[in-house]
Amino acid sequence: MIDIDNNLPLTIDSVSNIDEDTIFAEHFLNRHNELRKLHGAQELVLSSELITMACKWANKLSEKGHVAFAEISGVGENITVFPEDISAKEIVDYWYDENRKYEYETPGWQAGANYFTQIVWKSTKEIGVSRVKLQLSSVENQQNTNKEDNSQIIKRNKSVIVVAFYRPAGNSNRSGQFALNVSKPLIENRMR
Repeated sequence: MIDIDNNLPLTIDSVSNIDEDTIFAEHFLNRHNELRKLHGAQELVLSSELITMACKWANKLSEKGHVAFAEISGVGENITVFPEDISAKEIVDYWYDENRKYEYETPGWQAGANYFTQIVWKSTKEIGVSRVKLQLSSVENQQNTNKEDNSQIIKRNKSVIVVAFYRPAGNSNRSGQFALNVSKPLIENRMR
């Protein structure tokens, strides 16, 4: 389990982007709720506490330059690196697309479907999301001098890490939980 330092300050970048981040979070929430409705799940609400936690975790991951789960008790998580110009809808749709792999006839944990199941998990009530540009340390900058490495730097500098926290957590392996919390879509086309 990795601990989130609640004393970490928000970065200047995150403070200066509050309006943009608020709009992003609202679009992210709205897309979740549109998809949850297809599965008979109630709407989620934004949690300022989960947003703050997601922001701090995304900043920590950005500094470290890799993806890792926070493993916070009672909190579910979807974490992925995306191109920086991706929309909230595209992110949620990318995760939701795992529904194609989920076998409703045999409910339970299924490889390659857990982002989807967290999105539609019926007992989840709240969500918080943050996206942070991946940072590149000056050491990495100095070490990468050939053309191929520099292209990787450019690619990395155009990526964001997206952290979504959900409460209560989904994807519980307790007996019967997937059957109770992941329903077939009410509309059979299963996609947007």
